[in-house]
Amino acid sequence: MPTWNYKEDIDYKSIKKEKVEKDELLFYMVCIASFIEITSKTYADNLCEYYKDNSDIVNWLKNDWEKEEVQHGKSLKKYVNEVWSEFDWEKGYARFLELYLPLCKPEALQSSKGLEMVARMIVETGTSTFYRAIENYALLLDEPVLQKLAHNIYKDEVHHYSYFDKFYNFYNKDEKLSRKKVLQIITKRLKEVNSEDVEMAFRAIYENKHSGSFDKQAYDDFLKNINKMASQHYPYNMAIKMMIHPLRMNKMVESSMVPIVRGAMKVLGI
Repeated sequence: MPTWNYKEDIDYKSIKKEKVEKDELLFYMVCIASFIEITSKTYADNLCEYYKDNSDIVNWLKNDWEKEEVQHGKSLKKYVNEVWSEFDWEKGYARFLELYLPLCKPEALQSSKGLEMVARMIVETGTSTFYRAIENYALLLDEPVLQKLAHNIYKDEVHHYSYFDKFYNFYNKDEKLSRKKVLQIITKRLKEVNSEDVEMAFRAIYENKHSGSFDKQAYDDFLKNINKMASQHYPYNMAIKMMIHPLRMNKMVESSMVPIVRGAMKVLGI
């Protein structure tokens, strides 16, 4: 069950609206996140079907993970509605579902249950570090309500990562996955960092704001601006440590890999 309640623990009336309302990049980031997070029941249903023979996993997914993820979406939705009240969130979300749900199918899951847990860990790496970046950015903007909201979500996502890590260990006892296979999943997920759900959420929002038209260049510009923001506020070292953890290297090797991977990411422009 969620450890915090967005209706009781977040004081939306204290938002410093003047600090954020003209920040278009922040609007898109928060709104996209709200769309994706609030759709978590669909993701949870697919995972529960895949792991239906493991009641511990199914119970955690339905009673904790899904509820916390949906709360993230609702809390971000409320933030959007408070700050950018002129935006029709419901209309934008309906368009997102129209675009995305046909692709959100169980067939997209990995070929083994252990590998799917690795994929989940990489997803949680992305989400937890994204919210940490938002928290850092909100601190710079001097907007404490978003800072607190992003911090709460960040902590939840790190907690989720630990559960998927535990379940990965459970399945890997039998699957004995090679580092090569695990690395392939990590690499695949990294290539999907600007994944279909993000692009479709952006498209749904953009079409809402621009009378149904879509400009691919606007999305490319959004990604460039995200990268600029990340260069200042994204916790790269934290992300790398979480990302390579499924490879199960010893701590000394793992620590030595962080600057190497960080250097490679800079070369690749990540």
